[in-house]
Amino acid sequence: MNRFWFLHALLIISLFFAPLGRAYAETEMETLRKEVRELKKTVNQLTNIVQQQNKRIDQLSGTRAAQSQTPLPSRDGDHPSELSPVETAQPDKKTPPPTAETAPGSEDAEIAGLLDKVNNTPPSPGAQSRSVGLWKYPSPGGTAAKLLPDISLTGTFAAAYFSQDPTGDVGHNPSRTGFNLQEVELALQSVIDPYLRGDVFLSFHEEGVEVEEAYMTTLGAGLPRGMQFKGGKFFIPFGRQNPKHLHNWTFVDNMLVNQYLLGPEGLNELGVELSYLFPVPGFFQAQATFSNGDNEASFGGNRKDDFLYSGRVSGAVDLTEDLTMLMGSSVALGFNSTGRGNHTTLYGGDLYLRWKPSARSSLSWQTEYILRTMQVPGALESDGGLYSYLDWQFLKQFHAGFRYDQMGIPSGIFPKEYRLSPMFSFDPSEFSRIRLQYDYDKISGQEGVHAAFLQFQFTMGPHGAHPF
Repeated sequence: MNRFWFLHALLIISLFFAPLGRAYAETEMETLRKEVRELKKTVNQLTNIVQQQNKRIDQLSGTRAAQSQTPLPSRDGDHPSELSPVETAQPDKKTPPPTAETAPGSEDAEIAGLLDKVNNTPPSPGAQSRSVGLWKYPSPGGTAAKLLPDISLTGTFAAAYFSQDPTGDVGHNPSRTGFNLQEVELALQSVIDPYLRGDVFLSFHEEGVEVEEAYMTTLGAGLPRGMQFKGGKFFIPFGRQNPKHLHNWTFVDNMLVNQYLLGPEGLNELGVELSYLFPVPGFFQAQATFSNGDNEASFGGNRKDDFLYSGRVSGAVDLTEDLTMLMGSSVALGFNSTGRGNHTTLYGGDLYLRWKPSARSSLSWQTEYILRTMQVPGALESDGGLYSYLDWQFLKQFHAGFRYDQMGIPSGIFPKEYRLSPMFSFDPSEFSRIRLQYDYDKISGQEGVHAAFLQFQFTMGPHGAHPF
Protein backbone atom coordinates (compact mmCIF):
# COMPACT_ATOMS: atom_id res chain seq x y z
CA MET A 1 0.00 0.00 0.00
CA ASN A 2 2.80 2.42 0.95
CA ARG A 3 4.61 1.59 -2.27
CA PHE A 4 1.43 2.35 -4.25
CA TRP A 5 1.06 5.80 -2.66
CA PHE A 6 4.75 6.52 -3.16
CA LEU A 7 4.55 5.73 -6.90
CA HIS A 8 1.34 7.74 -7.12
CA ALA A 9 3.09 10.77 -5.59
CA LEU A 10 6.04 10.46 -8.00
CA LEU A 11 3.63 10.38 -10.96
CA ILE A 12 1.83 13.51 -9.74
CA ILE A 13 5.15 15.36 -9.23
CA SER A 14 6.34 14.40 -12.73
CA LEU A 15 3.09 15.57 -14.32
CA PHE A 16 3.26 18.83 -12.39
CA PHE A 17 6.82 19.69 -13.39
CA ALA A 18 6.64 18.52 -17.02
CA PRO A 19 5.16 21.86 -18.31
CA LEU A 20 7.80 23.73 -16.34
CA GLY A 21 10.53 21.68 -18.01
CA ARG A 22 9.18 22.50 -21.49
CA ALA A 23 8.97 26.20 -20.62
CA TYR A 24 12.54 26.26 -19.35
CA ALA A 25 13.74 24.39 -22.46
CA GLU A 26 12.11 26.97 -24.74
CA THR A 27 13.60 29.83 -22.72
CA GLU A 28 17.04 28.24 -22.88
CA MET A 29 16.81 27.80 -26.66
CA GLU A 30 15.84 31.43 -27.14
CA THR A 31 18.75 32.52 -24.92
CA LEU A 32 21.16 30.41 -26.98
CA ARG A 33 19.85 31.91 -30.22
CA LYS A 34 20.38 35.40 -28.82
CA GLU A 35 23.93 34.56 -27.75
CA VAL A 36 24.72 33.16 -31.21
CA ARG A 37 23.45 36.37 -32.87
CA GLU A 38 25.57 38.51 -30.53
CA LEU A 39 28.65 36.37 -31.15
CA LYS A 40 28.20 36.67 -34.92
CA LYS A 41 27.94 40.46 -34.56
CA THR A 42 31.11 40.57 -32.47
CA VAL A 43 33.01 38.39 -34.96
CA ASN A 44 31.98 40.68 -37.83
CA GLN A 45 33.16 43.75 -35.91
CA LEU A 46 36.53 42.17 -35.10
CA THR A 47 36.93 40.96 -38.69
CA ASN A 48 36.39 44.49 -40.02
CA ILE A 49 38.92 45.91 -37.55
CA VAL A 50 41.55 43.31 -38.50
CA GLN A 51 41.01 43.98 -42.20
CA GLN A 52 41.49 47.72 -41.64
CA GLN A 53 44.67 47.04 -39.66
CA ASN A 54 46.12 44.77 -42.34
CA LYS A 55 45.28 47.28 -45.08
CA ARG A 56 46.95 50.15 -43.21
CA ILE A 57 50.02 48.03 -42.36
CA ASP A 58 50.39 47.11 -46.07
CA GLN A 59 50.20 50.79 -47.00
CA LEU A 60 52.85 51.74 -44.45
CA SER A 61 55.09 48.85 -45.51
CA GLY A 62 54.85 50.00 -49.14
CA THR A 63 55.77 53.58 -48.18
CA ARG A 64 58.84 52.40 -46.26
CA ALA A 65 59.94 50.12 -49.12
CA ALA A 66 59.58 52.96 -51.66
CA GLN A 67 61.68 55.28 -49.51
CA SER A 68 64.45 52.70 -49.15
CA GLN A 69 64.62 52.16 -52.96
CA THR A 70 64.64 55.90 -53.95
CA PRO A 71 68.26 56.94 -54.95
CA LEU A 72 69.77 60.08 -53.53
CA PRO A 73 70.05 63.01 -55.98
CA SER A 74 73.37 63.24 -57.86
CA ARG A 75 75.59 66.27 -58.58
CA ASP A 76 76.89 67.26 -62.03
CA GLY A 77 75.29 64.26 -63.67
CA ASP A 78 77.36 61.78 -61.66
CA HIS A 79 75.76 58.41 -60.97
CA PRO A 80 74.99 57.88 -57.29
CA SER A 81 77.18 54.76 -57.25
CA GLU A 82 80.21 56.88 -58.29
CA LEU A 83 79.97 59.08 -55.19
CA SER A 84 82.34 58.47 -52.32
CA PRO A 85 80.98 56.97 -49.12
CA VAL A 86 81.34 60.32 -47.36
CA GLU A 87 79.43 62.12 -50.07
CA THR A 88 76.73 59.45 -50.08
CA ALA A 89 76.25 59.71 -46.35
CA GLN A 90 75.79 63.48 -46.49
CA PRO A 91 72.15 64.55 -46.85
CA ASP A 92 71.18 66.77 -49.74
CA LYS A 93 70.41 70.30 -48.64
CA LYS A 94 67.47 70.37 -51.07
CA THR A 95 65.81 67.31 -49.46
CA PRO A 96 62.59 68.40 -47.75
CA PRO A 97 62.44 68.06 -43.97
CA PRO A 98 60.82 64.92 -42.56
CA THR A 99 57.09 65.10 -42.04
CA ALA A 100 54.78 63.12 -39.80
CA GLU A 101 54.36 60.61 -42.64
CA THR A 102 58.08 60.15 -43.38
CA ALA A 103 59.77 60.78 -40.03
CA PRO A 104 61.64 57.78 -38.59
CA GLY A 105 59.41 55.78 -36.28
CA SER A 106 56.19 57.43 -37.50
CA GLU A 107 54.97 54.13 -38.99
CA ASP A 108 55.41 52.37 -35.63
CA ALA A 109 53.59 55.20 -33.89
CA GLU A 110 50.67 54.94 -36.28
CA ILE A 111 50.50 51.16 -35.89
CA ALA A 112 50.54 51.61 -32.11
CA GLY A 113 47.70 54.10 -32.49
CA LEU A 114 45.67 51.59 -34.48
CA LEU A 115 46.28 48.87 -31.91
CA ASP A 116 45.30 51.27 -29.14
CA LYS A 117 42.08 52.02 -31.01
CA VAL A 118 41.31 48.30 -31.24
CA ASN A 119 42.14 47.71 -27.57
CA ASN A 120 39.79 50.49 -26.49
CA THR A 121 36.93 49.48 -28.76
CA PRO A 122 34.06 48.52 -26.43
CA PRO A 123 32.74 45.00 -26.94
CA SER A 124 29.27 44.54 -28.31
CA PRO A 125 26.48 43.80 -25.82
CA GLY A 126 26.79 40.29 -24.48
CA ALA A 127 30.41 39.87 -25.61
CA GLN A 128 33.02 38.92 -23.03
CA SER A 129 36.02 41.16 -22.38
CA ARG A 130 39.07 40.92 -20.16
CA SER A 131 41.75 43.39 -19.13
CA VAL A 132 45.38 43.46 -18.03
CA GLY A 133 45.99 46.79 -16.37
CA LEU A 134 44.91 49.44 -18.92
CA TRP A 135 44.99 47.03 -21.85
CA LYS A 136 41.50 45.85 -22.80
CA TYR A 137 40.64 43.29 -25.41
CA PRO A 138 37.20 42.09 -26.54
CA SER A 139 37.86 38.36 -26.69
CA PRO A 140 39.85 35.96 -24.49
CA GLY A 141 41.65 34.22 -27.34
CA GLY A 142 44.77 36.41 -27.58
CA THR A 143 48.32 35.58 -26.57
CA ALA A 144 48.15 37.68 -23.41
CA ALA A 145 44.92 35.97 -22.38
CA LYS A 146 46.60 32.59 -22.60
CA LEU A 147 49.13 33.69 -19.97
CA LEU A 148 46.37 34.33 -17.44
CA PRO A 149 45.08 31.47 -15.26
CA ASP A 150 41.45 30.48 -15.28
CA ILE A 151 39.92 32.38 -12.35
CA SER A 152 36.58 31.40 -10.87
CA LEU A 153 34.63 32.09 -7.70
CA THR A 154 31.97 29.85 -6.17
CA GLY A 155 29.76 31.07 -3.33
CA THR A 156 27.66 28.79 -1.11
CA PHE A 157 25.20 30.19 1.42
CA ALA A 158 22.46 28.51 3.46
CA ALA A 159 19.51 29.53 5.58
CA ALA A 160 19.14 26.93 8.33
CA TYR A 161 16.86 25.89 11.17
CA PHE A 162 17.90 23.51 13.98
CA SER A 163 15.69 22.28 16.79
CA GLN A 164 19.02 22.08 18.64
CA ASP A 165 22.04 23.93 17.28
CA PRO A 166 25.13 21.77 16.61
CA THR A 167 28.23 22.14 18.77
CA GLY A 168 31.93 21.96 17.99
CA ASP A 169 33.63 22.22 14.61
CA VAL A 170 31.18 21.31 11.85
CA GLY A 171 33.40 22.23 8.91
CA HIS A 172 31.45 23.53 5.92
CA ASN A 173 28.10 22.41 7.33
CA PRO A 174 25.60 25.08 8.42
CA SER A 175 26.39 25.75 12.09
CA ARG A 176 23.40 27.63 13.51
CA THR A 177 19.80 28.65 13.03
CA GLY A 178 19.78 31.65 10.70
CA PHE A 179 21.97 32.51 7.75
CA ASN A 180 25.29 30.73 7.18
CA LEU A 181 28.20 31.46 4.85
CA GLN A 182 29.34 27.93 4.13
CA GLU A 183 32.17 28.94 1.80
CA VAL A 184 33.33 31.27 -0.94
CA GLU A 185 35.91 29.41 -3.00
CA LEU A 186 38.39 31.25 -5.23
CA ALA A 187 40.04 28.99 -7.80
CA LEU A 188 43.10 29.75 -9.95
CA GLN A 189 43.93 27.03 -12.47
CA SER A 190 46.37 27.00 -15.35
CA VAL A 191 48.75 24.92 -17.42
CA ILE A 192 52.20 26.16 -16.39
CA ASP A 193 54.24 24.62 -19.21
CA PRO A 194 54.25 21.37 -21.23
CA TYR A 195 55.21 19.50 -18.07
CA LEU A 196 53.10 20.90 -15.21
CA ARG A 197 49.66 22.18 -14.33
CA GLY A 198 48.91 24.30 -11.25
CA ASP A 199 45.69 24.49 -9.21
CA VAL A 200 45.07 26.75 -6.20
CA PHE A 201 41.81 26.87 -4.22
CA LEU A 202 41.32 29.48 -1.49
CA SER A 203 38.45 29.01 0.97
CA PHE A 204 36.81 32.08 2.49
CA HIS A 205 34.43 31.49 5.40
CA GLU A 206 33.12 33.27 8.48
CA GLU A 207 36.26 32.52 10.51
CA GLY A 208 38.72 33.75 7.88
CA VAL A 209 40.51 32.42 4.82
CA GLU A 210 42.67 29.36 4.27
CA VAL A 211 44.39 27.49 1.48
CA GLU A 212 42.07 24.59 0.79
CA GLU A 213 44.23 23.09 -1.95
CA ALA A 214 47.37 24.18 -3.80
CA TYR A 215 49.20 21.62 -5.88
CA MET A 216 51.06 20.91 -9.11
CA THR A 217 50.27 17.98 -11.38
CA THR A 218 52.44 16.52 -14.11
CA LEU A 219 51.00 16.44 -17.63
CA GLY A 220 52.74 13.29 -18.81
CA ALA A 221 55.72 14.72 -20.72
CA GLY A 222 58.80 12.61 -20.02
CA LEU A 223 56.88 10.05 -17.93
CA PRO A 224 55.67 6.55 -18.77
CA ARG A 225 52.22 6.63 -20.30
CA GLY A 226 49.50 6.59 -17.65
CA MET A 227 51.75 7.78 -14.80
CA GLN A 228 51.14 11.08 -13.01
CA PHE A 229 52.62 12.90 -10.00
CA LYS A 230 50.95 15.47 -7.79
CA GLY A 231 52.60 17.57 -5.07
CA GLY A 232 51.37 20.19 -2.61
CA LYS A 233 48.30 20.42 -0.39
CA PHE A 234 45.32 18.41 -1.58
CA PHE A 235 42.46 16.14 -0.54
CA ILE A 236 43.70 12.58 -0.11
CA PRO A 237 41.99 10.22 -2.59
CA PHE A 238 40.21 8.18 0.08
CA GLY A 239 36.73 7.04 -0.97
CA ARG A 240 34.26 8.95 -3.13
CA GLN A 241 33.20 11.80 -0.84
CA ASN A 242 36.48 13.03 0.66
CA PRO A 243 38.06 14.50 -2.53
CA LYS A 244 34.93 16.53 -3.40
CA HIS A 245 34.73 20.28 -2.87
CA LEU A 246 31.68 21.76 -1.14
CA HIS A 247 30.02 22.97 -4.34
CA ASN A 248 30.25 19.43 -5.72
CA TRP A 249 28.40 17.82 -2.79
CA THR A 250 25.06 16.23 -3.59
CA PHE A 251 23.61 17.34 -0.23
CA VAL A 252 23.86 20.51 1.88
CA ASP A 253 25.91 18.88 4.65
CA ASN A 254 28.68 16.30 4.80
CA MET A 255 28.25 12.59 5.51
CA LEU A 256 28.34 11.54 9.18
CA VAL A 257 31.06 8.92 8.71
CA ASN A 258 33.29 11.37 6.81
CA GLN A 259 32.84 14.08 9.41
CA TYR A 260 33.60 11.82 12.39
CA LEU A 261 36.40 9.64 11.03
CA LEU A 262 38.07 11.94 8.47
CA GLY A 263 37.42 15.26 10.24
CA PRO A 264 35.24 18.32 9.58
CA GLU A 265 37.62 19.55 6.86
CA GLY A 266 38.21 16.09 5.43
CA LEU A 267 41.46 14.22 4.94
CA ASN A 268 43.43 17.17 3.53
CA GLU A 269 47.23 16.92 3.70
CA LEU A 270 50.56 18.26 2.50
CA GLY A 271 52.39 15.63 0.53
CA VAL A 272 52.89 13.88 -2.80
CA GLU A 273 50.78 11.47 -4.82
CA LEU A 274 51.66 8.94 -7.49
CA SER A 275 48.90 7.58 -9.71
CA TYR A 276 48.89 5.13 -12.58
CA LEU A 277 46.14 4.56 -15.11
CA PHE A 278 46.43 1.00 -16.39
CA PRO A 279 46.22 0.48 -20.20
CA VAL A 280 43.19 -1.81 -20.04
CA PRO A 281 39.64 -1.53 -21.41
CA GLY A 282 37.43 0.66 -19.25
CA PHE A 283 39.01 2.52 -16.35
CA PHE A 284 41.39 1.07 -13.75
CA GLN A 285 43.60 3.33 -11.62
CA ALA A 286 45.92 2.96 -8.63
CA GLN A 287 46.89 5.89 -6.37
CA ALA A 288 49.43 6.12 -3.55
CA THR A 289 50.12 9.14 -1.30
CA PHE A 290 52.77 10.05 1.23
CA SER A 291 51.89 13.01 3.46
CA ASN A 292 52.51 14.70 6.82
CA GLY A 293 49.59 13.10 8.66
CA ASP A 294 48.39 16.30 10.35
CA ASN A 295 44.72 15.23 10.36
CA GLU A 296 43.47 15.62 13.95
CA ALA A 297 40.41 13.38 13.71
CA SER A 298 42.27 10.09 13.28
CA PHE A 299 45.98 10.86 12.99
CA GLY A 300 48.15 13.83 14.07
CA GLY A 301 51.05 11.90 15.60
CA ASN A 302 53.49 13.87 17.77
CA ARG A 303 56.78 12.48 16.45
CA LYS A 304 58.52 14.15 13.52
CA ASP A 305 58.42 10.94 11.48
CA ASP A 306 54.73 10.16 12.12
CA PHE A 307 53.73 10.34 8.46
CA LEU A 308 50.54 9.19 6.75
CA TYR A 309 50.55 6.56 4.01
CA SER A 310 47.46 5.91 1.91
CA GLY A 311 46.41 4.07 -1.22
CA ARG A 312 43.39 3.63 -3.42
CA VAL A 313 42.40 1.32 -6.27
CA SER A 314 39.35 2.13 -8.38
CA GLY A 315 37.79 0.89 -11.58
CA ALA A 316 34.84 1.77 -13.77
CA VAL A 317 33.01 -0.10 -16.49
CA ASP A 318 30.02 0.64 -18.74
CA LEU A 319 27.54 -2.15 -18.06
CA THR A 320 25.29 -0.88 -20.85
CA GLU A 321 25.17 2.25 -23.01
CA ASP A 322 23.23 4.01 -20.25
CA LEU A 323 24.55 2.34 -17.08
CA THR A 324 28.00 2.92 -15.56
CA MET A 325 29.46 1.31 -12.45
CA LEU A 326 32.47 2.52 -10.45
CA MET A 327 33.99 0.63 -7.50
CA GLY A 328 36.88 1.54 -5.24
CA SER A 329 38.74 0.52 -2.10
CA SER A 330 40.98 2.71 0.05
CA VAL A 331 43.36 2.36 2.98
CA ALA A 332 45.26 4.87 5.14
CA LEU A 333 47.89 4.11 7.80
CA GLY A 334 49.41 6.56 10.25
CA PHE A 335 49.91 7.51 13.89
CA ASN A 336 47.55 9.28 16.28
CA SER A 337 48.07 11.71 19.15
CA THR A 338 46.80 9.50 22.01
CA GLY A 339 50.30 8.27 22.80
CA ARG A 340 53.79 7.82 21.39
CA GLY A 341 53.70 5.30 18.56
CA ASN A 342 49.95 4.65 18.74
CA HIS A 343 48.71 3.90 15.22
CA THR A 344 45.49 4.31 13.26
CA THR A 345 44.31 2.45 10.18
CA LEU A 346 41.36 3.41 7.97
CA TYR A 347 39.71 1.03 5.50
CA GLY A 348 37.11 2.08 2.95
CA GLY A 349 34.98 0.65 0.19
CA ASP A 350 32.65 2.51 -2.17
CA LEU A 351 30.24 1.79 -5.00
CA TYR A 352 28.71 4.19 -7.52
CA LEU A 353 26.06 3.37 -10.13
CA ARG A 354 24.71 5.85 -12.65
CA TRP A 355 21.91 5.31 -15.13
CA LYS A 356 21.59 8.12 -17.66
CA PRO A 357 19.21 7.37 -20.53
CA SER A 358 19.16 11.01 -21.74
CA ALA A 359 20.53 14.48 -21.02
CA ARG A 360 17.33 15.36 -19.17
CA SER A 361 17.12 12.43 -16.76
CA SER A 362 19.39 10.22 -14.68
CA LEU A 363 19.45 8.11 -11.54
CA SER A 364 22.58 7.74 -9.37
CA TRP A 365 23.23 5.54 -6.35
CA GLN A 366 26.31 6.00 -4.20
CA THR A 367 27.25 4.15 -1.02
CA GLU A 368 30.44 4.05 1.03
CA TYR A 369 31.64 2.30 4.19
CA ILE A 370 34.63 3.34 6.34
CA LEU A 371 36.15 1.35 9.22
CA ARG A 372 38.71 2.76 11.66
CA THR A 373 40.93 0.84 14.06
CA MET A 374 42.62 3.21 16.50
CA GLN A 375 45.19 2.30 19.11
CA VAL A 376 44.64 4.18 22.37
CA PRO A 377 46.38 3.70 25.74
CA GLY A 378 45.52 0.18 26.86
CA ALA A 379 43.06 -0.69 24.08
CA LEU A 380 42.35 -0.94 20.36
CA GLU A 381 39.10 0.81 19.47
CA SER A 382 37.07 0.22 16.31
CA ASP A 383 34.52 2.57 14.76
CA GLY A 384 32.67 2.31 11.51
CA GLY A 385 29.91 3.91 9.54
CA LEU A 386 28.32 4.21 6.13
CA TYR A 387 26.10 6.36 3.98
CA SER A 388 23.94 5.55 1.00
CA TYR A 389 21.96 7.92 -1.20
CA LEU A 390 19.90 8.16 -4.37
CA ASP A 391 19.98 11.19 -6.66
CA TRP A 392 17.19 11.31 -9.25
CA GLN A 393 17.27 13.85 -12.07
CA PHE A 394 13.66 13.78 -13.25
CA LEU A 395 13.90 16.92 -15.43
CA LYS A 396 16.92 18.69 -16.87
CA GLN A 397 17.05 21.26 -14.06
CA PHE A 398 15.39 19.36 -11.21
CA HIS A 399 16.85 16.78 -8.83
CA ALA A 400 15.37 14.87 -5.90
CA GLY A 401 17.35 12.69 -3.53
CA PHE A 402 17.36 10.75 -0.30
CA ARG A 403 20.31 9.88 1.97
CA TYR A 404 20.73 7.49 4.88
CA ASP A 405 23.69 7.89 7.28
CA GLN A 406 24.64 5.40 9.99
CA MET A 407 27.44 5.49 12.59
CA GLY A 408 28.26 2.73 15.06
CA ILE A 409 28.98 -0.23 12.74
CA PRO A 410 30.84 -1.13 14.95
CA SER A 411 30.54 1.34 17.83
CA GLY A 412 33.71 2.27 19.69
CA ILE A 413 34.62 5.86 20.55
CA PHE A 414 31.50 7.27 18.85
CA PRO A 415 27.96 6.30 19.87
CA LYS A 416 25.39 4.85 17.49
CA GLU A 417 23.74 7.49 15.36
CA TYR A 418 21.62 7.61 12.22
CA ARG A 419 20.31 10.40 9.99
CA LEU A 420 17.61 10.66 7.30
CA SER A 421 17.89 13.40 4.65
CA PRO A 422 15.41 14.02 1.81
CA MET A 423 16.54 16.68 -0.69
CA PHE A 424 15.16 18.67 -3.64
CA SER A 425 17.22 20.98 -5.87
CA PHE A 426 16.64 23.29 -8.80
CA ASP A 427 19.55 24.21 -11.10
CA PRO A 428 18.63 27.24 -13.27
CA SER A 429 21.91 26.66 -15.13
CA GLU A 430 25.24 24.95 -14.64
CA PHE A 431 26.38 28.06 -12.77
CA SER A 432 23.69 28.26 -10.08
CA ARG A 433 21.70 26.01 -7.74
CA ILE A 434 18.92 26.27 -5.17
CA ARG A 435 18.60 23.30 -2.81
CA LEU A 436 16.04 22.44 -0.12
CA GLN A 437 16.85 19.73 2.44
CA TYR A 438 15.51 18.27 5.67
CA ASP A 439 17.52 16.28 8.26
CA TYR A 440 16.38 14.06 11.08
CA ASP A 441 19.38 13.12 13.26
CA LYS A 442 19.12 10.62 16.15
CA ILE A 443 21.92 9.72 18.55
CA SER A 444 21.37 6.67 20.74
CA GLY A 445 19.99 7.70 24.13
CA GLN A 446 19.23 11.29 23.06
CA GLU A 447 16.30 13.14 21.52
CA GLY A 448 16.19 13.44 17.77
CA VAL A 449 17.26 16.73 16.14
CA HIS A 450 15.31 18.26 13.29
CA ALA A 451 16.99 20.55 10.75
CA ALA A 452 15.96 22.29 7.53
CA PHE A 453 18.16 24.05 4.97
CA LEU A 454 17.65 26.33 1.99
CA GLN A 455 20.95 26.57 0.14
CA PHE A 456 22.00 29.01 -2.60
CA GLN A 457 25.03 28.44 -4.80
CA PHE A 458 26.59 30.31 -7.74
CA THR A 459 29.75 30.13 -9.82
CA MET A 460 31.49 32.92 -11.75
CA GLY A 461 34.24 32.35 -14.27
CA PRO A 462 35.65 29.20 -15.90
CA HIS A 463 35.83 26.39 -13.35
CA GLY A 464 37.65 23.19 -14.27
CA ALA A 465 35.77 19.91 -14.31
CA HIS A 466 36.09 17.66 -11.28
CA PRO A 467 36.90 13.95 -11.40
CA PHE A 468 34.00 11.63 -12.21
